[in-house]
This record gives sequence, structure tokens and C-alpha cells, in this order.
Amino acid sequence: MCEPATLTAIGAGIASAASSAGAAVATAASGITLAGAATAATAVSGAVGAYGAIAQGKAQKSQARYQSAVERNNATIAGWQATDAQQRGQIEEQRQRLATARLRGAQRAGMAANGIEIDSGSPLDVLMDTAQLGELDALTIRSNAEREAYGFRSQSGNLMAQAGLTQMAGRSAQTAGYIGAGSTLLSTAATAGDRAATYKKYGI
Repeated sequence: MCEPATLTAIGAGIASAASSAGAAVATAASGITLAGAATAATAVSGAVGAYGAIAQGKAQKSQARYQSAVERNNATIAGWQATDAQQRGQIEEQRQRLATARLRGAQRAGMAANGIEIDSGSPLDVLMDTAQLGELDALTIRSNAEREAYGFRSQSGNLMAQAGLTQMAGRSAQTAGYIGAGSTLLSTAATAGDRAATYKKYGI
């Protein structure tokens, strides 16, 4: 990426080249001759080419800026989705624990109603298994929610990184447009000058 001072130097070079090309056009236009017309056409062609290079660079930068904004928006949305996934997971985890507690309560009540001792033996094992399986389900819900949230967070990070790269590419495209314009004008000025000298030498 070019620094501001570098871009300023490029702009000065383009201005100088444009001045040279303009001088060539003025010289060519002073006499209605084939040489003058050819030299003027060369200079005009170079100016058009330079303008096209700059316009293309600006268009690419604008497109990159738009695409970067889209990517940043998508990154923000992915962040919201990560938060939503975590919150939904927490709610479902709590619901699972409440469902397990209700089931254990119903089991205890049923056993007590039938006169079954629930503090030892198989009845106690049943209650403990219910609690353990319910907790396992709750932890599975939490793990699934965390994985989903992690996926969205990773997507958000990737989109933000891509947005930065897209914006950088846009700035590079604009800089390349200015450099291309300067190169075109310098080349055109040199060509126009050579042709003018040749025509003058041979009296064309």
C-alpha cells in the first residue's frame, strides 16, 4: 500500500505528464498538418487511457468498500447468532433440569404411595440413575449450544478478517489506477514528443 507522501509524488508525476501531453497537443494544433493531427491524437489517446485507469481504480475501490461493509454486517449478525445460541442453550439446559426434578419427584411420590422405602436399595438406585441421566442430558444440551455458538463466533471472525482484506484490496486497486494513469501519460508524452520531432525532421 502506498503512503500519502508516495501518492502525492504519483499525483505530481501525473500532473507533469499531463502538462507535457497538453504541450504536445498545443504544438500539434498550431498547424493543420498530418503531423499535428497524429501527435494530437496520440496525446488525446493517452489522456483517455489515463482517465480510464483512474476511473477503474475508483470503481474497484467503491465496490470493495461496499463488499467490505456487507462482510462486516454479516460478521455482526453471526455474533448475534452466537449469543442467541448460548442463550437458547442455557434455557434448554434449565428446562431439562426442571424436567428431571419433576420426574424424580413423581418417582418418589409413586414409591412412597406404594409403601416403598426410597432411601436405600433399588428404589434409591432408580432415583440416582434418573438424576444422573437427567444431568447428562442437560450437559449435552450445554455442549451442543457451545459448539453452535463457537461456529458462529468463528464465522464472525473470518468475516471481519475478510472485510479488512477486501478494503485493503480496494485501496490497492485505486493506487494501481493512479500509477497506471501516470505511466500512460508519461509514455504518451514521450511518444508524442518523439513523433513531433520525427515529423519536424522530415518536414511532414
